Amino acid sequence: MNTCSCKRSSLIVATALLGLAGPAIAESRPSLNVVLHLCDDPDIQPNLVRRAQAEMTRIYLDAGVEIAWISDAPPAGGPDDPQTVTPTYPHLTLVILCRELTDELTSDATALGGAVGTRDYRGRVAYVFYDRVERIAQTHLNVAREPGTDDMYTVIVLAHAMAHEMGHLLLPYGHSPTGLMRAEWDAKDLRLAMNRQLNFTNEQAELIRGQLLARIADTPPPSSN
Repeated sequence: MNTCSCKRSSLIVATALLGLAGPAIAESRPSLNVVLHLCDDPDIQPNLVRRAQAEMTRIYLDAGVEIAWISDAPPAGGPDDPQTVTPTYPHLTLVILCRELTDELTSDATALGGAVGTRDYRGRVAYVFYDRVERIAQTHLNVAREPGTDDMYTVIVLAHAMAHEMGHLLLPYGHSPTGLMRAEWDAKDLRLAMNRQLNFTNEQAELIRGQLLARIADTPPPSSN
């Protein structure tokens, strides 16, 4: 697994964030199907994950990309249910992992996630480590929490970690000095995330749209057989 990941650091001063780009406006909006897998663990709260999905959808919409979520759970009505989503291409997979599997996959105790791929090959699977997301949210954002807002911090950190790791599958290898794709996040970054200001830069948004449009053009339609 590629070690590219979003990390937490309390020592880095993000002076470059003063030039953080605002949400990008796309002339054309490609769509992206994301297959979501949740580790079967009681500590992972599905309602928080659903809210994080909505926030991640907002992040990508700001970058000019529409996300269609596909759950790995079978639909209640069976294969003929009219609500069943038929996967289209391109699609990527996002896996929310519990602590036990996280510890097996990585030795980096500060990573909030990871993306499969190399410098020359952009993969199709990204991971987010749920227990670390919760810990970072509680450590950096819950110091002066308001009544009834505790869950929101976890939702916001989870959504941005999900968006970051998915970004590794769509952007050139590595991180950036500003924006959502910074290698290490500090408390200032997390406050920007809470204010909906930790986004892809305009350049990154353009690259993502171009990557998706190229994949759509190169991918044959699913067989009707």
